[in-house]
Amino acid sequence: MDAIAALQTRTASPRLVEPAPSANELETILKAGLRAPDHGMLRPWRFLLVEGDARAKLGQLYVDCMAPDTEERRTKLLNAPLRAPMVLIAVTEIQDHPKVPAVEQICAVAAAVQNMSVAIHALGYSSIWRTGAPAFDDNVKKALGFQPRDEIVAFLYIGTPTVPDRPIPENVIADYVKQWG
Repeated sequence: MDAIAALQTRTASPRLVEPAPSANELETILKAGLRAPDHGMLRPWRFLLVEGDARAKLGQLYVDCMAPDTEERRTKLLNAPLRAPMVLIAVTEIQDHPKVPAVEQICAVAAAVQNMSVAIHALGYSSIWRTGAPAFDDNVKKALGFQPRDEIVAFLYIGTPTVPDRPIPENVIADYVKQWG
C-alpha cells in the first residue's frame, strides 16, 4: 500500500485479535514512529511494548494503582489491556528546554503514534488509540517508570481486526479549511 492510500484509508478498529505484527514488522512500525517531527530533536518519546501475559500484569497494575471503588470498574481496568494482542504505551518524557515547551514534546509523541498507526494499517493490521483514566493517573505513570510530569499520550492497541473497516464518510475539505489573508 502506498503512503497516500494508507493515510487516506486508515481507520481505528475497536476489536483486535491475533496475529499481531511480527518482530520485523514491529521494527518497521517503530521506525515510522521515530521519524515524526520533533522540534529541537529532543526525542521525548518512550514506548513500552506489552504482549502476552504482560497484558494481564498491566491490568493488575491499573487496579493496584487506581484502587477502583466498584467491582465493575475493577473488572474494566483488569480487562483493558486484553483488548488486543499487543499494546504499545506511548509516553512523553518531558524535558526542560528553553525553546521547546512541553506541549510541543507531547505533539511530537502524538505525531509518532499517528505515524505508527498508518504504518500498522499499511502492513495489513489495525490499531486503536486509547487513553482513559490510567493515562492520567500519576500512580500508573510512576509504576511504569515515569514521572508525574510525563504524559502518557496513547495506549495503542494493535492486532488484526475482527470486522472489516467500517465506512467513514469523506470529509469535505471546505468545512475545515478557509483561505486567510
